[in-house]
Formats: sequence, C-alpha cells, structure tokens
Amino acid sequence: MKKLITICLAFTLAFCSALSVPLQASAYNIPSNMEWWADSRFGMFIHFGGYSEYGHGEWAMNVEKISKKEYQEKIAAKFNPTKFNAKTIVSYAKKAGMKYIVITAKHHEGLAMWDTQVESFKDYTGQKIFSLQKYTPFGETGRDILMELKDTCEAEGIQFGLYYSIIDWNHSSQEFAPNFTKIASMKARESYIKDMKAQLQELVTKYDPAVFWFDGDWTYNKGKATLSNWWTKSDGKDLYNFMKKISPNIIVNERVCRGFNLGDFECPEQSVPVEALSRPWETCQTMNSAWGYDISREKSYRTTKSMVQELVTVASRDGNYLLNIGPKGDGTMTSGSKKILNGIGSWMEKNSNSIYGTSGNPFPKEPSWGTYTQKGKTVYAHVFKWPKDKKLTVSRYKSKKLKLNKVYLQNTGKKLKYTVKGSKITIKVPKEAPDKKDTVIVMEYK
Repeated sequence: MKKLITICLAFTLAFCSALSVPLQASAYNIPSNMEWWADSRFGMFIHFGGYSEYGHGEWAMNVEKISKKEYQEKIAAKFNPTKFNAKTIVSYAKKAGMKYIVITAKHHEGLAMWDTQVESFKDYTGQKIFSLQKYTPFGETGRDILMELKDTCEAEGIQFGLYYSIIDWNHSSQEFAPNFTKIASMKARESYIKDMKAQLQELVTKYDPAVFWFDGDWTYNKGKATLSNWWTKSDGKDLYNFMKKISPNIIVNERVCRGFNLGDFECPEQSVPVEALSRPWETCQTMNSAWGYDISREKSYRTTKSMVQELVTVASRDGNYLLNIGPKGDGTMTSGSKKILNGIGSWMEKNSNSIYGTSGNPFPKEPSWGTYTQKGKTVYAHVFKWPKDKKLTVSRYKSKKLKLNKVYLQNTGKKLKYTVKGSKITIKVPKEAPDKKDTVIVMEYK
C-alpha cells in the first residue's frame, strides 16, 4: 500500500450539558449502520496473496521490477496456502480483543482470492483466470478461504470485511507507470471499470461483508480522466453509490477516491492524527513495517507496549485501530504476530472496558503522562508514564451537578485515595506501575 500523508483536520472541543455525562461532544455524527464499527475501536487487517509465497512484501512485483510472466510463473503459480486456518486466525484476533477483520480479496498484484467468473482477469497468456482457485495448486483443494474466514468470524461474533485494489498490475488494460498503472486507452478504462464492478458484485453478493476497504486509487484527479491519471473523483462517487446500491448498510472507506471527502471514513496509514478528525476515521498499522509477509522484517517487530499505547491514543482521539498481520505463503501466522496479539490480548482482557464504546478525551488537552477516554459518566486515565512521587494529577470534570464518586485501578478494582482542588484531582498511586504498558485509572462521576 502507498503511504498516506495524513492531513489532520482541526476541530472544536465542546462539552455536553452538566445534566448528562462528562462527555466531549463528538467531532462527528455516527450513522446507525456504523455504530457497531465505532464502538468496536479495534480490528485486524490481513494482507494475504501470491506475494506471501515470495516473502518479500506485497509490493515486491513493483519494487523488484518483476515481469508479469516471471511473477506469475515463479511466484503466484506456487502459492498453495493449504495450512490456512481461519479458526486459528480468528481465535488470535478474538483473544487480542479485535471486533472485526478485513482481508485482501485482491491486492495490486491482481490475484483474485476467490473463484471469480469475470473473464478479463486472466494471466499474462490470456488462457487462465488469475485467481487462487483457477491459477494455483490450491484450487485442487476446492476450498474457499474467504468463506472459511467469514463463517468463522460469524461463529465468533466478529464482523467480516474485504479489501480490494482499484489498480491492477496484472490486468491487460494496465501497465506499470511506475508505482501505479497507466491505462491502455479510454476504451480499456471503460471496460476495466465495468469488469471491476462485476467482481465487486461477486464479492458483496457472495460474502456480504460489513466493511469494504478500497485501495490503489492513486491514479486519480478531480476532473477528466487521462491515460496516466485515469481514476477520477466522479468515478469514486459512482463506485461508492454502486456499493451502497448492492448493500445499503455496508461501510466503505474513503479510498474510493481519496482527498475528496468521499466514503464513510478516513483511513490514515501508519500514522495517528494529532487530534480527532472531523469525520469517522481509522488508522491502519503494521507490526513490523510490512503489510504482506516479508522474511527480512521478521526480526523487526515493534513492542507490544507501543501498539497498546497507539491503540489507546487512537481511541482517545475518536478513531479506530486496524492492526495488520501478514501470513506466510503456506497460510500460517508468523510467530511474531502471534506474540504481539497475545500481548495485546493480555492487556485488553483487563482493560477493554476503557476502549470499547468510548469516545475521545473529554478535556481540551492531553496530559504529559498519557491520555483519557470516556464512556457515560466514567473517565479513564491511561497512564503511560508513571509518576515517581506516587502522585498523579489529572483533570477534573467541572460540573455543579456531577461530582467525583470513586477512583480505582481498572485491572484490580483497588480504590485509590484522592484530593480535589479547583480543576485538578491529585490521586495517590502505588510506587510501581501496575501495568507498564498502560495503567488505567477509573474515575466515576455521579
């Protein structure tokens, strides 16, 4: 995926009536079909395709300038993920506290991860449909890994989503131009968009995803299509309306054509906006700077602590966190991703209440020691940097009708002594942080 340069939008913090909750007025409204998504806060991204077999990341075909012929015959044709186990993946996602999963149905390489019937999506010879079922030895198994994952998600109460790349390095209508693609002709563009919609119709009809995550929209412009900038704002609007017509409640990201406030949510990539955006948003993030499986990055995983704190920071700014795994070519999860998910799960097991269904920091500023989330009449202080003097100073919610009732540690329920003075609350805390990743202190108002 192309690194997204996040433009953080300013917003005004406001507070609800003192009769209600110590609540930051949301920077945006949540449509009813997106309420589950906003409450979830945390999901899993899965980058999985022919590139997983090669183990050089999902951009290898482009970065290493591999021809279609070589890529398909030497890499994609050997892709045989017989060890893909949906139950294993979903179990790790569930243990980590993830509420939805989005998997790549077709990445930029063009390999369809389902049994597409759209004829133009063929290999370089024009003889075989370029799909997991028709082009690789995995097809002999008769399995459908997207359906396996969807069924397992449903059984475990996790929402299922799909990813689809608008550009296609393999398709006969396009050629490399570097990084992106150049369309062969306006007629080819028209035919490709028609066939792309046919594939999307297949995916939505067959798998009924709750979320649809587009990517590969970089050849865009706001006006008339050209051979180099062949995807337009108008195309993005049309694509969004097409998806909603097929499935009215489906949630679609901004990358139907980014930069024009389209789609249902923004998606900054590998970065966190410095404050909440003016509409729903979701940060997608890697564990080791690789989306697709990359052998060279297997010793470069970030710490669990950094990802827990990033998840919390995203939630404190009214966003969602979509954390990626890149399974190996045989379908198995990497040991590094398992370790990270287990670590996050250990923290979420005790502290998920401070993430799910919360809104952002109810105060105008973030403290130097961490951040806040809030839900109802409860404010959660997430302490990343533990005070050496055993005194934590937090902001007090000012209200004549709401008073602080109780302060305690989220993970143990142990009550903490505190004093209130003006706009500040001083809490007496243990000498050592109960959780070095993030200790959550709960402040209940009544």
